[in-house]
Amino acid sequence: MNIAADTFAAESQAVTRLSNILSHHLVPLFAVAPGGRPKLVGSSFLVSSGMNSYLVSAAHVFDELRAGHELFFYIEPKVIRKLSGNLRLTKTPTGNDRKSDRLDVGVLKLEGPALPPYPKVQKYPLPISAFMTNALPREGKQYLLIGFPESKSRANPATRELESELRSFRNISAPASKYSELGVSLENHIVLSFDVKHTVTPNREIRAFTRPSGMSGSPIWLLYDKDGPNDPVQTSVVGIAIEHHKTERAIVATDIDIAFKLINEAV
Repeated sequence: MNIAADTFAAESQAVTRLSNILSHHLVPLFAVAPGGRPKLVGSSFLVSSGMNSYLVSAAHVFDELRAGHELFFYIEPKVIRKLSGNLRLTKTPTGNDRKSDRLDVGVLKLEGPALPPYPKVQKYPLPISAFMTNALPREGKQYLLIGFPESKSRANPATRELESELRSFRNISAPASKYSELGVSLENHIVLSFDVKHTVTPNREIRAFTRPSGMSGSPIWLLYDKDGPNDPVQTSVVGIAIEHHKTERAIVATDIDIAFKLINEAV
């Protein structure tokens, strides 16, 4: 009996199942492109706190709203919900644009009709108790990123509907030196090593990964740390993906604490 192989297979299956479960909290966000077809603009996830529901993503994704573009997501097959409510974004430095905002997090308190959950599309809010803020140190942990890459979204020209496929990968935090190179801090960020030609899928296959464009706003989940596997009841979300640095082979995420504070401001 090959114990190592059996353990490998069991672990891979467990992470794949976990990815499928966690995907029920994720929502792809769309805008209407020229010609009337929907276009993926980013990823987001639903969160509940008390009686309120929120949509969390990268601030630059929500900036589409401020530019006058309508964003929406599907709450039933062929039924959309336009984004509306109390929007809170991290601030850009005076005189600069969003690219200068190294936190880049947005929270929309959903208001009006058609609030979550959305059982017909299997989308449910994540309880805010799942937020693990300031999960330091960054190293010695394994993380899981799940989101909707733009290249895996296909428009149906007849129905003008868009099908978006989830993609996920797991990896460890980059060394502290990488944080300095990218101009981000260990306190506010998580930097994942990410080589698009050499990533680890949930079942631990090593393969090329889809370009991550469209995965901004995706949650970063904690899988393992020095104390062992994550909580088996509720997987903790520790960050929000905001940037892909191809030449540096890294994805930058902001600590979930920033979203937690924005949610408290939006109450």
